[in-house]
Amino acid sequence: MRFILTASLALALVLIGSSLVFAQSTQQYYGGPGGEITGMVIGVNGHPFDWATIYASNSQKTFEAFSGMSGVYQMRVPAGTYNVTVSVQGYMANSATVNVTNNSSNTVNFYLQLPIPEFPLIIEPLLIAFTVALVSVIFKKAYSNSMPTI
Repeated sequence: MRFILTASLALALVLIGSSLVFAQSTQQYYGGPGGEITGMVIGVNGHPFDWATIYASNSQKTFEAFSGMSGVYQMRVPAGTYNVTVSVQGYMANSATVNVTNNSSNTVNFYLQLPIPEFPLIIEPLLIAFTVALVSVIFKKAYSNSMPTI
């Protein structure tokens, strides 16, 4: 009975905790006229991505926030036009332009994508096999031409 109670309590805490954002950064802008930029960072598998760095930049200043365990980020910035960018090592950078007005709430969601390789994955082994075959033919021809005839 005690195990069931403990397991139920643990499950309830996990479910409640999964909907909270634990990793919000300290906002760099605290008052005055401005608005919010919020959104989610979603990984390639469709799951929320935590600890992504989000920047909102204009000609005067850059603000920074981090996505929390549920992929959610939030920042309050002065009124103006911002280039909002997500930065995660190993993924392609995404950005959007946002016009923030006083008391506005703007949502910008980011969907992370892996970089596109130079060649499709199937071509690389084919190129290696072709190169090995070509080198084999060249050496075989060179070796057969240098053999003395008996």
